Amino acid sequence: MASKPDPPTQASMAKALNVNQQVDRWRKFIKTDEAWIYLSDTNAKSKVQYLSCDQNSRDSTLSTTVPHPKGVMVWMGISANGVTKPRFVQPGAKINSEYYIQKILKPFIKDDYCRLYPNGDSVSYQDSAPSHASRVTQKFLTDQQVQFLRPQQWMPNSPDVAPCAYFQWGHLKNKLNKRRVSTLRGLQKAIREEMKEIPQEIILRALKSWPKRCRQIHYGRHIEKHR
Repeated sequence: MASKPDPPTQASMAKALNVNQQVDRWRKFIKTDEAWIYLSDTNAKSKVQYLSCDQNSRDSTLSTTVPHPKGVMVWMGISANGVTKPRFVQPGAKINSEYYIQKILKPFIKDDYCRLYPNGDSVSYQDSAPSHASRVTQKFLTDQQVQFLRPQQWMPNSPDVAPCAYFQWGHLKNKLNKRRVSTLRGLQKAIREEMKEIPQEIILRALKSWPKRCRQIHYGRHIEKHR
């Protein structure tokens, strides 16, 4: 969209996607994304190992080893009608198209898509990750009669206009930081609880700023931090 000299307007995009023009168009989108959430995003303390210096070395320096943080990869999304269920990626799983379809999209369509928009009049928006943008994934969504933004209809690598990036993950991590979690199972539980507790009015405020952000980034204007 951004590469075209005269990009389509939101109105024309909504028309092409058969979105009702009588309502705010941003209300019809389900924005989803996945991200890593680490135990270090909570108040749990990370273990630090101090290595002793070689006493025989003239130029010895104390070094510190910090283990790779433990965490979970979680997929979820927000919409004007509520939030999706968090879905956690299996440890060590390769997120290719097959995994994404079987473990993420199928449960999403069965549970979230129908629950949030019973009339099937919503549009799914996901980023341009390979498993999202592949032909296999797009064909699956088309076969399931799920409306979605195709990669060529969106601006890749633009977190300032991705609601999950400019709102969802930051809000969630701020809430998790106030909790004491020491296990991955506890972290998953905390994520589920905190997502349920997000006030819908805050989500609506974040989503309402989405069209404005799209216009600003297209015309090279400054993006204000969401509050």
